[in-house]
Amino acid sequence: MSQTKIAILLVFFLIPLQIVAKTVRYELLIKNEKVNLSGKTDVDFALTVNGGIPAPTLEFTEGDEAEILVKNGLPAEEVSIHWHGILLPPEEDGVAYINTPPILPGTFRTFRFKIRQHGTYWYHSHTMLQEQKGVYGAFIIHPKEKKLKYDKDVVVVLSDWSDENADQILKNLKKDGDYYLYKKNSVRSWLGAIKAEQFKTYLQGEWERMGGMDLSDVGYDAFLINGKKDLQLLAAHPGERIRLRIINAAASSYFYVSLGQEPMKVISADGIDIEPVYAKEILMGMAETYDVLFTVPKHKNYELRATVQDITGFASGWIGAGEKVFAPAKAPVDLYAPMNHGSHSSSGPEHSQHGAHQDHSTKKPQEQGHGNGHGHHAAPEPKQEVVETLTVDGLKSLKPTNNFPPGKVHEVKLVLDGDMERYVWHINGKAIHEDRNIIVNEGDTVRFIYINKTMMHHPMHLHGHFFRVLNKNKEFSPLKHTVDVSPNGERVTEFYANEPGQWMLHCHNLYHMKTGMARVAKYASFVPSPEIAHHEKHDPHSHDHWYIAGLLSASTNQAELKLSASQTWNEIQLKAESLKEGKENFSTKGSWHADGDLIFRRWVDSNLNYMIAGSHFDEKSYGLLGVGYKLPLLIHAQLFVNQHGKFRLDLEKHFQWTTQIFSEFEYIWRPEWSHEDGELKFNLMYGPSWHWAAGLTLTNESLGVGGRVRF
Repeated sequence: MSQTKIAILLVFFLIPLQIVAKTVRYELLIKNEKVNLSGKTDVDFALTVNGGIPAPTLEFTEGDEAEILVKNGLPAEEVSIHWHGILLPPEEDGVAYINTPPILPGTFRTFRFKIRQHGTYWYHSHTMLQEQKGVYGAFIIHPKEKKLKYDKDVVVVLSDWSDENADQILKNLKKDGDYYLYKKNSVRSWLGAIKAEQFKTYLQGEWERMGGMDLSDVGYDAFLINGKKDLQLLAAHPGERIRLRIINAAASSYFYVSLGQEPMKVISADGIDIEPVYAKEILMGMAETYDVLFTVPKHKNYELRATVQDITGFASGWIGAGEKVFAPAKAPVDLYAPMNHGSHSSSGPEHSQHGAHQDHSTKKPQEQGHGNGHGHHAAPEPKQEVVETLTVDGLKSLKPTNNFPPGKVHEVKLVLDGDMERYVWHINGKAIHEDRNIIVNEGDTVRFIYINKTMMHHPMHLHGHFFRVLNKNKEFSPLKHTVDVSPNGERVTEFYANEPGQWMLHCHNLYHMKTGMARVAKYASFVPSPEIAHHEKHDPHSHDHWYIAGLLSASTNQAELKLSASQTWNEIQLKAESLKEGKENFSTKGSWHADGDLIFRRWVDSNLNYMIAGSHFDEKSYGLLGVGYKLPLLIHAQLFVNQHGKFRLDLEKHFQWTTQIFSEFEYIWRPEWSHEDGELKFNLMYGPSWHWAAGLTLTNESLGVGGRVRF
């Protein structure tokens, strides 16, 4: 055979090899292992992936074929992996019971999909609370052609960690949404408001039936970067250009991210390149990703600091070598500041931006006080403005994003609401178990209008899609897969419906999602496979779980037991009480009488509920119908009528005098039920934790001393 023919044959066989995509394979093993991430104690509930927390970083190039084997090494618990922000077939999305079968104990599943994009993404469990326990990692996709010049990639995975099992965390929050205020030292009080000269504001908040600051629900033991509280991310050489790929993989924590003393050059958000913007800090919601370019200075070691939004802690990662350049420390949260959460909001394309936590004011670099000429960091161009705190409102796409094909616009209003006291979260007044699907028609432009009625931020994530977030940049509004909806604010997103399937839409606060703030965006034309249709019948999202709470108090003049079992809207409450009669204080003399209530309560919203009850009082039993309502000043009122047409009014009010001293006022008015119309109980208690308190209790008859425990 001639050399020419050999050459032709080689070309013939080699060209297809260049066209065929490369298959990149990974194997992930999820196991239960003992870890110590806080530096305080070992815990035995952690879930590692290939032996570590966070999970290994997976790297691909756009156009690759991904093949990822996920093994469940747990003896009695199923697992799942969701590829967050990745465009793929619905059956590969990884949400058990929605579009992928659960991976049962001792089994495995191989995920296969083509990489259709590039950027910074991540992956995590979508089963129970496994994400909080350690199942999360980075998913990095390099472009086919590298257009941006930089020397090294550094992956930065932010997370929150508790030495308390996440299952117990959720149970604690269901007992009381303010359960972790003591741990975070953020209990608000009358004396604290007076000292802060905000007593009028404090009372105004109570009049409007608002609780304390709702920046974060959980009291964490550590905040981490790549699994460490403090670490050297990269000992880079001076002049090297570093791409920082920052991922907020926290379960329920927003972070303020800053780098040394200089503005950061932000080049990408949620994996999509944006018009570069300089910012002193970024407010990152759970599941968001941001890429930052940083030129390593000479003889300097810069701190990348991630400070949790309620300023109860931070994590540090260092880049460079030599003298340390610390990022600015955040001022503590003012617990008594006016709670005008609406100032954080964004209300459509012309979002207002004047809130303390979302200050988007800009200054020229020379006004920032950083241009000291010492070569710490490459300063932005002379005319480039600097954003104080960057959020989605400050993002601008490189290309127009409003080029959807012509067709129907389908608007969906999504009201985000809840009850912090009972720790219930829902959309349009219903949790996911009550209203599962949002029907989407292929070819429509789907516009989600989020209206946040709560005092918390909600990072809303839609699986399988990118959506436009309408902001001041209009046709250049950015594309994202997760968007922050600010307290008492509105947010408008839209996407072209061209990914048939059924896809989760949910708040990426793990505990909000698990208590109801979720939906499934289901294409009308999509028919699930028989396997998924079978698993859908057992979907945990369709279950309304029961949670138990209790209180036991005892003193020299009274004893009381309260037990409750609650769901999203239903509650069963048992109250049994024994009171001492007579004036013999602190003695064993005198008689005791007992009474009690068994109540079934149906909540309508966070303020109103209806009740059917049975009551035992003065050695007689009654049937009751009632209505409960939370009055201004956070006074809880209940009005009952018994089978004889006689009324009963209950009033309760909590007074937090200092962070550790409180009183509870209870008054029951029963006209014509007995010789005594009213029954009063008032205490003065010292309570250094949520679990117990001790002090004095005053009743109609006597003054006593004792204590109580909550469980």
